[in-house]
Amino acid sequence: MLALFATALLAPWTPLFDGKTLTGWKQLNGTASYAIEGKEIVGRTKVGSPNSFLCTEKTYSDFELEFEVKTDPALNSGVQIRSHSV
Repeated sequence: MLALFATALLAPWTPLFDGKTLTGWKQLNGTASYAIEGKEIVGRTKVGSPNSFLCTEKTYSDFELEFEVKTDPALNSGVQIRSHSV
């Protein structure tokens, strides 16, 4: 059991964002636009559009999420974890 645990801890990380493209990501709902600017993902809402989501194409069971975010206080912005779109 200890060996399996140690192996799991030493397993390499899988980066979710390569800093260059939106490969591995998909947009759901709404019509917001998502683009890479510098090494950042930038999302822009569209007037009259319902909520839009940028989602990973794969499902992950164990992860650490670190990010910086800049939002407009008048908008409903945020991060959802393990959400399902219907």
